Amino acid sequence: MKLTLNNITYHNCPVEVREKVVFTVEQRCYILKQMHAEQAISEAVILETCNRLEFYLYAKKDFNCSRFLTQLIGQVKPDAADVWKKYNTKSTGRDMVQHLFEVAAGLDSQMIGENQILAQVKSAYKESTDCKTSKLIFHRLFHQAFRAGKAVRTDTHINCGAVSIGLAAVELAKKNIDISACTAMVIGAGENAELVARYLLKSQPACLFIANRNKQKAAALHKRLKNGQVIGLDEIVQSLDEVDLIISSTSSVEPVVTYNMIRGHLTNRDKPLLIIDIAVPRDIDPKIGKFKCVTLYNIDNLNEQIANNVKKRSSEIPKAQAIVDEFADKFMRWYDSLNVVPAVSKLVQKGVELAHSEAQRYAKDFGEDKSDKLKSFAESLVKKVLHGPISYIKNGGEDELSSEQLQAVDMINKMFLSQDKGD
Repeated sequence: MKLTLNNITYHNCPVEVREKVVFTVEQRCYILKQMHAEQAISEAVILETCNRLEFYLYAKKDFNCSRFLTQLIGQVKPDAADVWKKYNTKSTGRDMVQHLFEVAAGLDSQMIGENQILAQVKSAYKESTDCKTSKLIFHRLFHQAFRAGKAVRTDTHINCGAVSIGLAAVELAKKNIDISACTAMVIGAGENAELVARYLLKSQPACLFIANRNKQKAAALHKRLKNGQVIGLDEIVQSLDEVDLIISSTSSVEPVVTYNMIRGHLTNRDKPLLIIDIAVPRDIDPKIGKFKCVTLYNIDNLNEQIANNVKKRSSEIPKAQAIVDEFADKFMRWYDSLNVVPAVSKLVQKGVELAHSEAQRYAKDFGEDKSDKLKSFAESLVKKVLHGPISYIKNGGEDELSSEQLQAVDMINKMFLSQDKGD
């Protein structure tokens, strides 16, 4: 049997091509069920995210996984087969294990150290268990991947600080204001504005305004968020007295909030107003920062913070890689221990050593002239007791062990050979 991975990722396949090979949950479940029905495949997991489509398989050594996957993808999505055939890459054995653990640890992500990928790996594993395509090997493999991912995030600073503009803006706001006690306003209804709003809502602001020139787009965002109060750009000024925080991200080529627009509301204002402008060109007239009550940041302030965070994360890569290597080594030691020949050999050796030890212990009770016979008797008894278990795990040949036989080998290792101490 072999561990194998076939995948396409952002490393070698652009998004405009990668998006052609995207499956629904129902399609992935269908593929997993087809794999379950294929006798040459014992276990399978499909990991699909915006940056990757990966098929993890435990299959017979002579089985052509690449050809099988291409045909199966063609059945489910005919237009995707050529893309898959052109861009997919393959790795096996230790390389596959190492890759999975790096993915779970966030080392293979576009944004080094991101947390979402670990949840996605767990979700992929759950899909496989629901479809009954994860057994002994992948149960062990993926749980080790989860532990590796958790250890990297616990023992390093690989995921410290925001490295996206939207999250960085909210983190900067948190340093300056208690979001849970403030009224916030997001100006814009595009992708970045939506991310900002979602990050803000996690901190549960007292109130959230969503301001946009096109109120229909703002209303659509409100519907997706299931929170917030929609206003037009012309309503910003009249809402200003209530607002403590503004984060702006529109695609406007001109400032959407000018000095003259809000001068009358800010001149005598005592309550602090924090404004973070992440738009390029800027949405907020820079002169607004001259008001005593206003603290104004722009995207350059965030870029410096993000660059520092990226630098910090990058400096943690060697430490994180060492943790991943350790977990991969640990899994491979366990995986190699499932080889039936050394397991049987060690089991017999241990049994014979025990027989000889016990025969020597009781030899004086039977007389020295019978010690050799006692030794032979003890050795023969041990071999007969072990004959049944050994016959069971050897049945069918070393390269075609069933899941149940692998479990038997694993149990022998744990119970008799002490191969798994410390797990």
